[in-house]
Amino acid sequence: MNDRTDQLPREAFLEVVMEAAELDVWENELVSGQVTRKATKIYAELGYTEQEAGDYMDNIFAIIHPDDLARMKTAIDDHASGRTAKYQCEFRIRAKSGAWIWYANSGKIVRGEDYPATKHLIGVTYNIHARRQQEEELKRLNLELAAQKAQLERLNSSLHNMAMTDALTRLPNRRLLIDHVDRALQLARRTGQIGALLFIDSDNFKAINDQHGHLAGDLLLKQIAARLQSTVRECDMVARISGDEFVVMLENLGTDPAKAGHAIRAIADKIMASLNEPYQLRHVQCNNSVSIGATLMNADQQNFDDLCRSADTAMYQAKRAGKNTFRMFVATQP
Repeated sequence: MNDRTDQLPREAFLEVVMEAAELDVWENELVSGQVTRKATKIYAELGYTEQEAGDYMDNIFAIIHPDDLARMKTAIDDHASGRTAKYQCEFRIRAKSGAWIWYANSGKIVRGEDYPATKHLIGVTYNIHARRQQEEELKRLNLELAAQKAQLERLNSSLHNMAMTDALTRLPNRRLLIDHVDRALQLARRTGQIGALLFIDSDNFKAINDQHGHLAGDLLLKQIAARLQSTVRECDMVARISGDEFVVMLENLGTDPAKAGHAIRAIADKIMASLNEPYQLRHVQCNNSVSIGATLMNADQQNFDDLCRSADTAMYQAKRAGKNTFRMFVATQP
């Protein structure tokens, strides 16, 4: 057993421990609100003299940050009423210089036999300013990172849209059309639902472009795109694949090829009627027609290129038939 004769007295020992841990002991009497032991080291650290240290808890509350005061009082009340096993709180105190410094309290109520009507709250206070500053800095950095991530996601989305859409008409481009056709073919293989690709080519675009200039040509393409979108169903897709060539992808036309063919013809007639209406290209009014070639999109089709060849063949058949007309691709028998 150690010889205790050379050890520090208990009070001195505790003082050394408290100083090493940078803790300051205080004691408040909750019933009267009197401060019976002041945290003089903390007050000194904040720039106050011992005389300026408050004698009552209200004096302490007066220099607690307004945003933290209610939380501190609630923590005291919760412990005093027995709802919590001890009192703990983090808060800011106003230094004499006006700066707000972060501290933490930890304490417990002691009831003595000699003073049953009193509630002595005894605890320690310690400086946590550096830690809270680090936390605030980390929070700020996390917010900045979150903002940068959101900005990057928006940029990626914008780049994706740019890669998948036609710059002039804002319609899906060939790349996005291929993705949708591939999915539609997979669905057709599972469900038997028939779709179709309609190749739409302007009959008069070159003449209008040459006669009235590229600006008029661009306006014509934009108006064709807008009319196509307003003519087809919501579930259908309109794309611009090059120059004055547009594609309409139809889905969910049923499982009967004959009925699907009738539906395609009806939609093609509606498209031609809309696109045959006069176009106002700034100060010039022009007429334009289109030739349309279509092919069924079903489980027998292998890929996008096969569909394109079939629809393109039908479209050129419409051109050769005098333009401003529609043709459906029919495979030749071997």
